[in-house]
Amino acid sequence: MERKYDVIVIGAGNAGLAFACTATKNGLKTLLIERNVLPGGCATSFVRGRFEYESSLHELANVGTKENPGSVRQLFESYGADVNWVNEENAFRVIADGEDGYDATMPAGVEAFADKMEEIVEDSRDSVIALFDLAKKVEKAIAYMSQGKPDPEVLMKEHADFMCMASYSVDECLNALGMPKKAQNIVKTYWPYLGAATDKIDLAHYLIMMSRYVDGSPAMPLMKSHELSLALDKVIRENGGEIWYNTEVKEIITENGKAVGVKLENGEVYADFVVANCFPETAYSKMLPKEAVADKAVKLANARKKGELFFTVYLGLNRSAEELGIKDYSVFLFNSPDSLEQYNSMDNFDESFVIVNCLNTVIPTASPKGTCTLFLTTMLSERAWEGVNEENYKSIKNKIAKRMIELYEKKLSVSVKPYIEEIVISTPSTFARYLNTPHGTPYGYEVQPWDTMIARIMNLRNEQFNENLYFIGAHGDRADGYSSAYSNGNSTAGRILKEVKKNG
Repeated sequence: MERKYDVIVIGAGNAGLAFACTATKNGLKTLLIERNVLPGGCATSFVRGRFEYESSLHELANVGTKENPGSVRQLFESYGADVNWVNEENAFRVIADGEDGYDATMPAGVEAFADKMEEIVEDSRDSVIALFDLAKKVEKAIAYMSQGKPDPEVLMKEHADFMCMASYSVDECLNALGMPKKAQNIVKTYWPYLGAATDKIDLAHYLIMMSRYVDGSPAMPLMKSHELSLALDKVIRENGGEIWYNTEVKEIITENGKAVGVKLENGEVYADFVVANCFPETAYSKMLPKEAVADKAVKLANARKKGELFFTVYLGLNRSAEELGIKDYSVFLFNSPDSLEQYNSMDNFDESFVIVNCLNTVIPTASPKGTCTLFLTTMLSERAWEGVNEENYKSIKNKIAKRMIELYEKKLSVSVKPYIEEIVISTPSTFARYLNTPHGTPYGYEVQPWDTMIARIMNLRNEQFNENLYFIGAHGDRADGYSSAYSNGNSTAGRILKEVKKNG
């Protein structure tokens, strides 16, 4: 087998699908290879009994409405991907225990969000509006930088506000805006979606993510996230691309360090470019010949901190959400209003926070009539999980799941356990088997003060250690987030198209 393509994409996760759509829509002969039997990675679903569960992706930021589309909706529409979007009217509900704790339900829409914040925290509205105004400036600056080779003079003249705050953390900037502490705590609710403490996340990164949820309106596909993946699969095929499922790449073939193709179980396939939707160290340790791996590449991968681990409990309940008194789609349950304490709680699975989603509150038909599903997720550090072994795995797994369910029942004053018809528990080990990521993290590298989204965008070219080999996914320049993965795949395809054009 020696077929020649313009580009081979390894992995049909969100970034891989988006890359292949952009590539095929622009005429590149593309082969997408996926080791699983379905596309999507985290954007897929599974069935137990009469219930269909989301594996991880529940909703996307910056979808917007048909009348006022956000970047995600625009991207899918540009592909011609047919998706039935359903919007959620609230951004989130958050319940934080402890001194100065709160129970706040925050609506989507900047004005509504600011009005609600003022109702909860006096004299907070102006600073909240200022924050979202700054978010628009950040979006413009990032869009300019993403075009490649940004001119420092243009950045200083046309994006001065962005340059002034680009290197500062969320905590530092919220203090500079004079936002009341309680309002700050509520604003920082979304930090788990980036998986890093707010004294480490740069404000630009957090603002883009938060504003896309609040201003861009969170939304989900009517037929769950697998609808997204199947829609993109269809786009790729309709534009001449090939997809090989149940096929694993054994090796990335190189010539003098340059990627030229891949080796499969039954032969070799060649291409001008190879794009890997996987962690770089996965490729370095399992796919690339040792002599093709640059020392600098290994050092960089080792210097970065891998994202946190997921533990999810999927419940199929034999009562409707209405019957059970469940009204909220998304609820964050924290043991403290302080984001650093929330972050540190991941070191102890007896204290870690819990995020609960009930899709039926937005899409009543998400499960059979008279039933509903709940997804309860906590995040754990490697330290919390490292003591788990073959002997205690089952007991610890059940202990964590029980705690999460009981915490939800207590905080929401609802009864869940008597109505459980199906229960599935996914631990970090489960995610590791399915996603083939280090320790099973669905996230990429945790952002650090030296390794921010902005730093990654600025260093894209410097971090390409093998000619014609590109990496995409949650560990890429846009970092964590499902919307970011689609964006990362699309922008990387744009970089390769420029290379193709330049080289004729």
